[in-house]
Amino acid sequence: MDSKHAPRRPCRGATYAEACLVLGVVSLLLALALPSLGQMRQQMQLRARAEQLASDLRLARAEAARLAEPVQFRISGKGSQACYLLHRGPPGGCDCAASVARCTQPGSAVLKAEWLPPDQPVRISSNAETLTFQFSQGLVTQTGSIDLRLTGGQTIRQVVAITGRVRSCYLGQAVVNLPRCA
Repeated sequence: MDSKHAPRRPCRGATYAEACLVLGVVSLLLALALPSLGQMRQQMQLRARAEQLASDLRLARAEAARLAEPVQFRISGKGSQACYLLHRGPPGGCDCAASVARCTQPGSAVLKAEWLPPDQPVRISSNAETLTFQFSQGLVTQTGSIDLRLTGGQTIRQVVAITGRVRSCYLGQAVVNLPRCA
């Protein structure tokens, strides 16, 4: 009797132990990556807010020239209730507190209002409550700097020069593609 056995084929599946090992490694890598992804998301929110703020400051200067009258940039509120607005009329003639932009002075009008969502980690502060963009020469009667800060400390500062031009820099922890504030 000729008994030939067929050649053995190697197993193509994975054992239960191998599957558990792979699952454990993937779980470990995910646990290490998730905090970094959250931090990266916060930094992207900070950058987006900083770019929006710089754009709105340039808008204030352009609107002053277009309307041939001063345009006010005003920051109102603190912490999660913070907002800023652009308006015509006298300084302090309009406000955006309590989630509503309104004017109390005659001849005042809101041009734009922006609120920082309370669920975002970005906070705003400034060394000047109101900046007045003049229409004749594009100057700002009070220079100032506006800080957007993450709760972790990373800060982007918008510096408004006397000429009305805006430049961005960072304080503390480095921000890619921005110079350090002097």
